[in-house]
Amino acid sequence: MANASPAKVTITSTTGPGQAATAAVFTDVVDFEVDFLKNTIKLTRSGSGNNVISYYDYSAMATLTWTISAGAATIAISS
Repeated sequence: MANASPAKVTITSTTGPGQAATAAVFTDVVDFEVDFLKNTIKLTRSGSGNNVISYYDYSAMATLTWTISAGAATIAISS
């Protein structure tokens, strides 16, 4: 079975100085990118027909779990 978009992502991490996301859940993720040079994870979401891009600092993360079940991807990231 082919994987289907969008994916579900739950993330706990920092988003910038003094800002954090705690168990933020997104069910409309269409792109997931890691930038090892900048230590960031970029999520692109398909919210309301517009692509919404957000960045998270992965140096503050401890665990990333990626599960694919019946073609549906679920990613959980925590610090």
